[in-house]
Order: sequence, then structure tokens, then C-alpha cells
Amino acid sequence: MNITTTGALEVLDLFTQGGGVLTARDAARAGVRSVTLTRLLRQGLIERAQRGVYRLVDVGDLPVADGAAEDLLEVQLRAPYARPCLVSALHLHGLTTTRPTVLQFAVPSRHRPPAVDTPAIEIFYFGPRAYGEGLVTVHVRGRILTTYSVEKTLTDLLRYAPKFGRDLYLEGLKKYLKRPEAQVQALIELGRAQGVWTLLSHDLEVLLHDQDH
Repeated sequence: MNITTTGALEVLDLFTQGGGVLTARDAARAGVRSVTLTRLLRQGLIERAQRGVYRLVDVGDLPVADGAAEDLLEVQLRAPYARPCLVSALHLHGLTTTRPTVLQFAVPSRHRPPAVDTPAIEIFYFGPRAYGEGLVTVHVRGRILTTYSVEKTLTDLLRYAPKFGRDLYLEGLKKYLKRPEAQVQALIELGRAQGVWTLLSHDLEVLLHDQDH
């Protein structure tokens, strides 16, 4: 395909530097004209992932990334305040084989929901403490995705057990406790802060006892 359009090669390089993704805002800051993005779209070299978020059709030699992680990142690029949570965060951390068909995001209480085209998303309104605690970053092809720590995700799932049941939470907790990097004390502290310590302490007692025998 013809990519000799003025500035096209430079724009494609920006995509590569951004892990295969570029926002319209970042493009404008770099001095890229919207007509250049339109031409690349028409040539089939890029596609629109979200309103204002574009991705390369062929990522070439860029590192392979999990498809679900890419979807989460693209939604967050569209709505930076939306943070993967609950089952989506559990899957992102590799603690469940269940890949949610609807991606789950936390947003601040009374905040407007993200306006996204695809994929299907489910919004959970977190209060200031729940929204702001336990944040970590995950790299997706060099891009930073802000989500919740494993410990925060497990306590969130326990808080939402009346909605989701306990199976996914217990699957994640069992796998987490087998990891050498598991921080049980951090999990305990979050359990207390989140008001689920009574249930969590019982589950930890049972599972840690099973591991010792």
C-alpha cells in the first residue's frame, strides 16, 4: 500500500513507539494533522479502536499482548478514569481462566460512564476510598494500564460476592496463595479496610491450613 503521504511514515513510527496504539490527542500534540490519520484509515494501515483511539492493523515485530489486556487499555485510553476491576482485573493478573465477555471497570461515584463503541463494558461505581486504594500499573506493549492490585481485586470480589458468587474469588485466592510473591499481610490489611475481614480471615485460615498439610 502507498504510505508515501507526507508525514505518514512519521505517524506510523508514533504508533510503533506507542505499542501500536495512538490517541487523537497525542497525535495532535505531536503536530499530526487529522487528515493524515484519515488517509491511513482509508489505506487500511490503521483502524479506529475507540472514538479518538487508533491502532495499527499490522503490529509487525511489536511484542505479543493479550487481547483482553489490549481491549482494557483501549477503553482506558478513551476514558483514563476507568480502571479495570473485579473479574477483568483477576483475569489480567492471571488468576482465573475465566475471560469475562463483558469488561468490568471501576469509575468514581457519580461520575459519568465511559462513552465507548466496543467492547461491551460493565461499570461499577466505587466510593473515594475503594476507587483510590490498591492501584498498580501493568505494561501492555509499553503502554501503562492502571488497574487494581491482586490483593485489592480479591477483596473487591469478596465485597461483590452477593452479585458474582464466591467461585471466582476462591479460584483467585487459591492461586494467589500459591505464588511465592503473595503478600498475605497486605491482603489482610485490605480486607480490614474493605470491611470483609471476617469472611477473608476464615477463608485464609482454611486455605493456609490446607497448604500446610
